[in-house]
Amino acid sequence: MKRLLGDLWLVSGREITHPFDATAYFIPGDEPTLIDVGSTEGYPALKRNLAELGYQPRDIRRVIGTHGHWDHLSGMAALRKESDAELLLHEGDRQQVETGDYDLTSSFLYGHPFPPVSVDRPLQDGDIFSLNGYELTVYHTPGHTAGSVCLLTEIEGKKLLIAGDTIWGAHHPRIGSDLEVWRQSLDRILGLDFDVMTFGHWSSLVVDAKPKVEKAVVGFATYFDPWFTLEGRGV
Repeated sequence: MKRLLGDLWLVSGREITHPFDATAYFIPGDEPTLIDVGSTEGYPALKRNLAELGYQPRDIRRVIGTHGHWDHLSGMAALRKESDAELLLHEGDRQQVETGDYDLTSSFLYGHPFPPVSVDRPLQDGDIFSLNGYELTVYHTPGHTAGSVCLLTEIEGKKLLIAGDTIWGAHHPRIGSDLEVWRQSLDRILGLDFDVMTFGHWSSLVVDAKPKVEKAVVGFATYFDPWFTLEGRGV
């Protein structure tokens, strides 16, 4: 667990909860909110990290999902057993999460099922959430999956992009990837104004972020998975 910027906390990830986990973030306050929740395997460690911040699962009001893959969202079912937390996810990934689709949730990569969980409200492009003094804007950025989203906010004067797996996610048709729309999403991200970013398999802020995204776009179709292997489980 660590503070990334202002009151945005990293509470899940392969270095702090479980090697399979993607990053998940926590915003405390009157409406405690998680951005992703990590996996079933990392959930006990996620609970410990929240407790260090003075929160229990029952305190969580909502989870905003960047997309519907096992390493990002399979822990939601366990959280639901201990809370009334709502799940917000783009419609493009809704069915796979509500049915626990073994392929589209990327569960086959980890050898664990995705416990089906209902989506309480679909995320839509342009949604704005006011959380603990921060405004987060949702951008639908399909490609890695049909329902992938990014979140853009400003914290302590820095414009932050929370990119999920939109930028450096792995690609395969079996997990619902689409190269044509992915490239369009990358171009859209380049049109946004941001200073720093964080993404689905990284435990710190990326500074001087825009030039790094520009390089990723130039290398598109060759860069797909800088960390991903079947052994590393990095989707």
